[in-house]
Amino acid sequence: MTIRQLALSFVLLAVSASTFALEKKTFCMYDPVGKSGPAMTFFSDLKAKGIGWGLDIELKPYTDEKVASNDFKAGVCDGTFLTSILSGPYVPFGGTMDAIGGITTEKQLSVVLKALTNPKVGKLLTNGNYEMVGTLPIGSVYLFVNDRNIDTVEEFSGKKVSILNEDPQSLKLANMVGASPVGTSLTTFSGQFNNGNIDILPMVALGYNVFELYHGLGEKGGIIDEKLLYGMMQMITYKDHFPADFGQNMREYILSRLPDIHRLVKTAEEEIPKKYWIKTDDKTRNELLKFKREIRLALKAEGVHHPKALKMLWKIRCSTDPTNSECGTPE
Repeated sequence: MTIRQLALSFVLLAVSASTFALEKKTFCMYDPVGKSGPAMTFFSDLKAKGIGWGLDIELKPYTDEKVASNDFKAGVCDGTFLTSILSGPYVPFGGTMDAIGGITTEKQLSVVLKALTNPKVGKLLTNGNYEMVGTLPIGSVYLFVNDRNIDTVEEFSGKKVSILNEDPQSLKLANMVGASPVGTSLTTFSGQFNNGNIDILPMVALGYNVFELYHGLGEKGGIIDEKLLYGMMQMITYKDHFPADFGQNMREYILSRLPDIHRLVKTAEEEIPKKYWIKTDDKTRNELLKFKREIRLALKAEGVHHPKALKMLWKIRCSTDPTNSECGTPE
């Protein structure tokens, strides 16, 4: 064996030993499209990032969110990636980040994600052995309607509204406006809307193409331009399966990707034809604003929303818009 071959052998052995030393970790990742979907694509650099943290991270795609959550509960995976509707019960403080009306602008969103990297806030992102290690905003939730005449709170009355995965916020909104709630899941809601079985669908702009919601909008439908909330996807882990600094590292990683997130959301909203956007009048906007606050407070009283998380969101909203009428009465 030549000296060159010997040196190469030592290098290969060193690389093999380094790879072998990495801790294998698996994430049950919800992505509606699967292996080539938006979530899997967004986190495609996480494996390389994980090596720097001493981890060999495998992302396992699931097209059914509940199966991903159940496999995580069963210990099949060390972590999971879910909508905040399903991740909320694991870590209530983190799940409150998508409180209706909690975040209303991109500036507030940036402040919130920055706040989540504060070690003091990090202590609130654990619940028993569960830790929320990342919040990925996926854009504002709007009301998709199958008839443009459904553009005021009065018109919501009697209409069928999608309640995704028993979402308590959508359910309370439906009850407050006199609409009829229809239970859906991430595998059924698009078909229900596209087939006309649902009149009103709360959904992010990304859903327009991913779930082919243009079929349900057709020629008569539209999207009410009032932002209800910022939709969130969250990464939850078993805290004792990872190094102590993993959660902090992940939250800082998500923050560093915020420009990419903004571009993704902006592109999705721009892809929706302008003809579909329905401008909200002042009366409807004020009524919805009132309902949003009532829903937040009701869910806080019921123990669904975390009071400290609501207070943090209130402070951030009022720091960016101190003239807002709600700023005189803390949540």
